[in-house]
Amino acid sequence: MTLKIVMELMDLLDDGSVTGQDAADYVALAGCADRRVTPVTGPKGRTDFVHFLIPGKDGRASGGTAPTLGVVGRLGGIGARPARIGFTSDGDGALAALPAGAISSRATLS
Repeated sequence: MTLKIVMELMDLLDDGSVTGQDAADYVALAGCADRRVTPVTGPKGRTDFVHFLIPGKDGRASGGTAPTLGVVGRLGGIGARPARIGFTSDGDGALAALPAGAISSRATLS
């Protein structure tokens, strides 16, 4: 299942018009209800930050005593904008953060 999620996300991120919201929506399908997308604009362009909160079965965020996992990803490498050529070599961080949120969410649900 892990490889399948990574491959699906790789396909999603390779789209030149993908946004952080698109990526967060994919992770939501895996069961992560607590997600946030923050667009950041600077002099060189725009990027999205995604934040996922995975409370776990006994995590503090769900009323337990165990730590809660939070995943933050900067999605600057998902497109060489404005050329919009798709996934770039800087996309490895995005391709690590997004499956971590999706896989952790699925593990919590089982």
